[in-house]
Amino acid sequence: MKINIILKENIRDEFELLDDYTFYLDSIFTNPETSKVKSKIVSHDIFKYLSGKRGYQINPQNTLVADFANIALTTYSIDQIAEREKYGVLGWSRYFNLHIPVYNLDKWNLVKNDLEQTLSFLSGDKWTVHFRKTTEAFPQLQDSEFKAKKVCLFSGGMDSFIGINDLIHKYDRIATISHHKSGNSGELSLQKKLIQEIKTANKSTLITPFYFYVQGLKNDHFKGEKTQRARSIIFLALGLLIANTSSDTTSVIIPENGLISLNLPLTPARGGSHSTKTTHPKYITGLNDIFKKIGINNRIENPYRFKTKGEMLTECENADFVREKIRKTLSCSKPGYHKQWTKVEDDGNNKDVSNQCGYCVPCIIRRASLYTNGLDKETDYFKGISDNQGDFRAFNYAISKYTTKQIVLSEFLKAGSMNLTSREIKKYVNMYIRGIKEVKKFIQA
Repeated sequence: MKINIILKENIRDEFELLDDYTFYLDSIFTNPETSKVKSKIVSHDIFKYLSGKRGYQINPQNTLVADFANIALTTYSIDQIAEREKYGVLGWSRYFNLHIPVYNLDKWNLVKNDLEQTLSFLSGDKWTVHFRKTTEAFPQLQDSEFKAKKVCLFSGGMDSFIGINDLIHKYDRIATISHHKSGNSGELSLQKKLIQEIKTANKSTLITPFYFYVQGLKNDHFKGEKTQRARSIIFLALGLLIANTSSDTTSVIIPENGLISLNLPLTPARGGSHSTKTTHPKYITGLNDIFKKIGINNRIENPYRFKTKGEMLTECENADFVREKIRKTLSCSKPGYHKQWTKVEDDGNNKDVSNQCGYCVPCIIRRASLYTNGLDKETDYFKGISDNQGDFRAFNYAISKYTTKQIVLSEFLKAGSMNLTSREIKKYVNMYIRGIKEVKKFIQA
């Protein structure tokens, strides 16, 4: 089944399709209070930052960056809510038809195929993108005095905490980009607490945090999709908006360890898009290549792509501070799930239940890295790593499979053509071998 998603340029945009399963959302430049879209598929506060109502003024200098933000918002929204079981072929690959107005029609048509292929690699779906020219000029935004030297994505996880701590030793003005959804996971409050900890410990660096709310909206047709393979695209687009507000060359930093970034399938059943590709080198280089072709000079960088999670912690700056605070970070794939649903006392109080399950893939990799540095504590998690056998058995299978560099290389190259040198590929392979050994030592212990 083909699902049509139409982005409205503004409240005067009358573009529509009469096909069944056609859904709408607004451009980031449309005030939600004046929107004419009924049953919209996303809610967000990006407009408040663009209009200065959040205290920080976003003013991208390149209209291509604004175009990409609208593309990302459209992609993220439908990926979040359209369940694969109902709309996917054999319960997986869905067919999305995006209709998006852009300020730079010729340039986006130049990379149309590249973008569709990149999105398909990211989510495992078929994406067809139809661009149309905007009918009105780019909105006049207030000039911003805010200028960051680096923009760093900050989820509240262990890697992002290390990433910011490393950056503040090199740059005196940093912006952090956080994204949260609704619910009781506690992500937003945790992100704010950790940023405040970093600010308090580093008075000489100006750290400007941005906390964006973006949430796909379910409706009578869409009940929500748990995999959400395309979730990283909105995170990157928000970072790019801030980076381009600062300068045409300010980079967006993704602090992500190489093991989880490469994310080779732990078992045969987790091949292809059944393993997330949110920071995979093929995806990141694909986006950077698209940006280069059309004229976006800001780049996406992952300085930890050749490091394991344990190595990130071992080699980080300000090690004493990081080691003291690192257990406050959140790595779980379902943050707050047990805290939300578990009642452990007669009065319903669950304050002592951990936000982190302890047995999902990110939790196991986290605990392995902490174990390597003598910091792992099982009591920090809701359950032990083997209490849920799925991911535990998958890691044991991977440990028995990825025993040589040739096996890792063969699996890595299944991703297809990547704009990487032979030296970079070798470094990825060596890192992955070290990462698997890191997890192996922890599990066996």
